[in-house]
Amino acid sequence: MHETIYGNFKDNENLQFSLQKHVVQQTTSAFVQLMHSTSRDIIIIRGAPGSGKSQTAKCLSQFFPNGVKLEVDTIRQMVISVDWKNQQEHINMLQASAGLVYDFLKQGLRPVIVVDTFSGDKIVRFIDRIHQFDNTLTIGIFGLFTTDDELEKRLRARQNGGFQDIAVSKKLNRDVLNIKHDTEVQINTTRLLPSQTAFRIIEHVMVRASGNAPDPGTYQVRCGL
Repeated sequence: MHETIYGNFKDNENLQFSLQKHVVQQTTSAFVQLMHSTSRDIIIIRGAPGSGKSQTAKCLSQFFPNGVKLEVDTIRQMVISVDWKNQQEHINMLQASAGLVYDFLKQGLRPVIVVDTFSGDKIVRFIDRIHQFDNTLTIGIFGLFTTDDELEKRLRARQNGGFQDIAVSKKLNRDVLNIKHDTEVQINTTRLLPSQTAFRIIEHVMVRASGNAPDPGTYQVRCGL
């Protein structure tokens, strides 16, 4: 669990929840509307287990009430006999996920935040599939990575039965740096809370779309971590 400090208060669950509620309420509707109007149709967050994908997506989704958060692992878990080491099965589920993404967009739900490791060239196949549906869709790709030491520390601290194969995770972590998509923005999450990583993503999306950076004072929100 990440530690969050507000002023001189630390690790006070009730106070933190109260502060979170207050700050969210103070987030201006104009800011949320601006983010919605300048957002990509699809925001892809990729990275190794332990890089911070899921928690970052959770933070990010708070500011897109008309969006969707789609974790490919959730789709894969629907397969009763899922084989997590079967690469072709993973590719097939990504193709199925691409169809879901497009269906959500057709319903007017955007952005769709897609979370997956996207190891190897899987992201290329995924984007190709998306563009087969509609080649005008705008896609932001964000690759998260951290140091090997930090990755191992995060994996060992997991208590929810999540993926904990350290060797495989380190390889996937290096792959983010070595196999980069042309339009991908890479973020080192080693010293960042998920909320801070989410802000980096919002900052990039808004600057690219409108030329205006978001106000950190307006954005500040804790994600319950």
